[in-house]
Amino acid sequence: MTRSRAHISFKTKLVAALCQMRHEVDGKWELILTHAEAKALSEDQILSLFHWEHGVVPHAEDGEDAHFNIEPMLIAPHRKKTATVDVPGIAKRKRVAKAHAEHTRTMATPRDERPAKQSRWARRPFQRRRTE
Repeated sequence: MTRSRAHISFKTKLVAALCQMRHEVDGKWELILTHAEAKALSEDQILSLFHWEHGVVPHAEDGEDAHFNIEPMLIAPHRKKTATVDVPGIAKRKRVAKAHAEHTRTMATPRDERPAKQSRWARRPFQRRRTE
């Protein structure tokens, strides 16, 4: 006689998958949560340890909230990555896009209609050496 298994909820499956995630510690890959730690926590407590990172296209750059663009990360590493990688990267891409748009606009303007370039050199003459 075969025993039928009870339905396993999607939440339970998600938490089980998160518990199998690994991170690098001293050059070795270890589980994020040990079996004993996972057993001591509820499903909601385990879920509360994670943030969902927009891995490929950042949310600030219209990244989708879809399965192919998000990945789970522990909260502390996610905050560190956001502060050290994501925010500076987004700011740089905005600066580059702004400079590119300005350059494109300048190049689209005929040369004789462009404002004159400012010299990098001072307008006053260099101080002359004394010869005595």
